[in-house]
Amino acid sequence: MKERIEGKNIYLRRMTIDDTASAVKWRNAPCVREQFIFKDIVTEEMHREWFRTKVMSGKVEQFVIGLKQSGEEIGSQYYKDIDKENKTAEYGIYIGREDMLGKGYGSEVMELALEYARSDMGLKEISLRVLESNARARKVYEGRGFTEYAREGGELPVIFMKRIL
Repeated sequence: MKERIEGKNIYLRRMTIDDTASAVKWRNAPCVREQFIFKDIVTEEMHREWFRTKVMSGKVEQFVIGLKQSGEEIGSQYYKDIDKENKTAEYGIYIGREDMLGKGYGSEVMELALEYARSDMGLKEISLRVLESNARARKVYEGRGFTEYAREGGELPVIFMKRIL
């Protein structure tokens, strides 16, 4: 289990409970909340409970996204609903700084995340959910080999995508 993963411009490091304030700030940023299926404001108490029940139990692996050059941290990526028997998990990412969007960081995170899921976690398939209206994220996911396998209508139409690793 790696504690840190290095890319060209970014690094991923394991999230700790000490990252709660940053995680809550990023997750509640308008640029994130607008694109997330779960739209509620996340409190520090909610994040700590998530961390205790999901991350510490091994049901979720969560990383902080940082910029190698400056050391500035800008968001998080995670694997949840990890199924070790079937070798699957659901993937999620958020960059909580609007000024950091569109710079290729999300694409680089995806490359590192997919390689880690395959080589270190031994996963065979990654799935994700994305709002139909989130064209930017869909483009990144499709560019990394994700394909649509289902849709859910309603007030916020959702596309379900997966990728074989």
